[in-house]
Amino acid sequence: MQHRFPQIIAVCGGSGSGKTTLAKKFVGAAILSTDHFYKDLDDLEPKEDGSYDFDHPSAVDMAEAAEACLKLAESEDVTIPVYDMRTCKRVGTQVMPAPKSKIVVIEGIFAFHSPLHEIATLKIFIDTPIDQRLARRLRRDIDRGRSEIETIKRSLHVEESYARYVEPMRDLADLILMGDEIRGGFIL
Repeated sequence: MQHRFPQIIAVCGGSGSGKTTLAKKFVGAAILSTDHFYKDLDDLEPKEDGSYDFDHPSAVDMAEAAEACLKLAESEDVTIPVYDMRTCKRVGTQVMPAPKSKIVVIEGIFAFHSPLHEIATLKIFIDTPIDQRLARRLRRDIDRGRSEIETIKRSLHVEESYARYVEPMRDLADLILMGDEIRGGFIL
């Protein structure tokens, strides 16, 4: 019997770039989103104006996400947080079963941030034009209970954070895909 080496694949890109769509193409893989590992609002430091920056890497517990990836890659079930985007709170936990394929995909805007990029055996960056990302974000955020106006207002901040914290991670990528390749049925 052949032993399969565990693979941790990190998929990074801007908000609305197609990360989740690509991750779902890895049939039999355990798929984790860095969104699961957002910290509770109570655990975040507010900015000077009293608001919170969810587009800063410190808003996500990267070490917890990396630990979950490593356990899954070693064929262990893991308990991960359930994060409610509307209340900005962790509202419980869920068990993620170990993948039979020994492939773990961690996807999210911060999937290349430390310590995740150090444990990834393959890093894929999705480069999607800003207009496509905004259109996708509008659809997704409405499903999450946000209004179109709220999403459009936040877009400037989201894109500033993308330029500061996400786009520079592109240099760590083993593979760069264009977002339209993902939507068009690209399969690895």
